[in-house]
Amino acid sequence: MSFNRKSVGSLTLATLSSLVTLTSCSAQHVTPPKSICGTKVARGLIEPLLKPSGKVSEWHSAGWGESGSAWCIVSVGKERALRFQFSWHPDSIDPLKFASPDDTVTGLWDPTRMRLAESAAIGDNGAISTTRCKSGKGDHFTVALRLTQEGSVPHLRSDVEKFMRAYMPATMKTVGCTPP
Repeated sequence: MSFNRKSVGSLTLATLSSLVTLTSCSAQHVTPPKSICGTKVARGLIEPLLKPSGKVSEWHSAGWGESGSAWCIVSVGKERALRFQFSWHPDSIDPLKFASPDDTVTGLWDPTRMRLAESAAIGDNGAISTTRCKSGKGDHFTVALRLTQEGSVPHLRSDVEKFMRAYMPATMKTVGCTPP
């Protein structure tokens, strides 16, 4: 079989056209919500933490905003993407203690301390931050975020940190905490 410039050009154009079609069919773009679990957040901060697989939805536990603990699950399509726990409690806690991979609430991979609020820890797959909270629901408020992907996802660590640096102070305002 012989090829000339015209047939090679047509073949190349057909191949590129097929690749564009396949790419556009398989890639779904997720439009992040304007708020996550009741707190407004910049879409650019949440987008890297969500897998592109469908519509974003939330589920809140009963008692949201009351004393004790509350959960919020963020799903994309039919898969859970993020799990938040919000806690009001009387005493200060050490987030690094609760950041262990063996902890059932946070279970962070490779946790280290992070400067945020009163105290915080970050891992490859989430973060936990706590601060004094003058809200009548408790003296301290804690937000724990965990990506629901299995195992360590070190490439998302910096995205988790950027998100938490904006989300923690914004959530404190949402729930009525006065910063320390």
